[in-house]
Amino acid sequence: MRSDIRVTFMVLFSMIFLVVACSNKETEDNLSDGIKKDSDLAGEKNQTEEELIAIPTKMEEILQYWPAEEWKRTSPESVGMDSALLQDMFDFIEKENIPMEGLLVVKDGYIVAEKYGGEYNQEVLHPIYSVTKSITSALVGVAIEQGKINSVDDKVLNYLDDAKIENKNNWVEGLSIKRLLTMRSGIDFPEQTKRGFYQSDTWNQFMQAEDPAYFIMNRPIRKEPDFWNYSTGDARVVSKVVQVATGQSLSDFARIHLFKPMGITDVEWPVDQSGTSYGGTGIMMKPRDIAKIGYLYLRNGRWEDKQIFPKGWVDESTKPYGDTNQNFDGDKYGYFLWLKSILGFNTFRGMGLYGQYMVIVPDLNLVVVQTSSGMDVDPLLEKYIIPSIR
Repeated sequence: MRSDIRVTFMVLFSMIFLVVACSNKETEDNLSDGIKKDSDLAGEKNQTEEELIAIPTKMEEILQYWPAEEWKRTSPESVGMDSALLQDMFDFIEKENIPMEGLLVVKDGYIVAEKYGGEYNQEVLHPIYSVTKSITSALVGVAIEQGKINSVDDKVLNYLDDAKIENKNNWVEGLSIKRLLTMRSGIDFPEQTKRGFYQSDTWNQFMQAEDPAYFIMNRPIRKEPDFWNYSTGDARVVSKVVQVATGQSLSDFARIHLFKPMGITDVEWPVDQSGTSYGGTGIMMKPRDIAKIGYLYLRNGRWEDKQIFPKGWVDESTKPYGDTNQNFDGDKYGYFLWLKSILGFNTFRGMGLYGQYMVIVPDLNLVVVQTSSGMDVDPLLEKYIIPSIR
């Protein structure tokens, strides 16, 4: 009964949040080029009858494979899940008119549930907002594996133009990449104000600056700097660091060294006026490709015969480095990844505005991807997805 009350509350909360969020959605949509192009919709791929079924019915032999070209689908029962409970989940979403635009469940490397809403299908890009940060974090791992960055303990100023740093002090000179990745940079950047997200004068100055990464580096240091503070600005500085280290924008580096090996070919990722990729928001991707990133984490950074992340990077990335104080319904924070326990299982996730999620549950060999315009994934995990695993 308590679970039903919580789910109902979360639905009401999502509806209220959606109404409030609409006031600033246009700003965030511009950040991510989030208006779908007619060509996206016209280019829909022909789907088989089986692919149009939210819960696959065909049972496949579960074999190890890599979904570089295509994900394989199988019935939930093939991987020890209850299809009836997953169908109850989709029925609940439809009955409550929850604004789900994509929901993908991958167990043991196979899609066991997949459904889209609104104008979306598996071939249409969706804005992922701050899930972008988690991909930026992954790319730091790629740069370290390739020897472009020595370690996350490298000083940020080793990669930046000294002449552009006006705000030099002991804290700034000692600032490491790790502090940026864990949102403990100490740099004063008010992400959220009483007016809402992306509504502050500081945010506008950041977005309009000639070089936003250096704008962030010249911001004041907070009086108590050694605490967690959510900052998209920190992610822009990380993007700049990777760009200097590799000689490529973050998006170009990703295209060649992360997306291409995984068979991800259709991604939109904007750059700012300095030519630096947005590190904290802005990517548009297909849910199936987001799931590939989650699966890469699940496989400890290895894809086919290639080690894309350094060995140990996933464990390092998912350690708790900061307490979010339940901010954005999180718990602890890793390297641009949120850490949270669900029904006794440790999860880590990328999380974006309006209900974008890439959730990894290592102990269950599970990846869940959600895209929406205002939906919380945790009630679905708690009441349907995790309990469906026998």
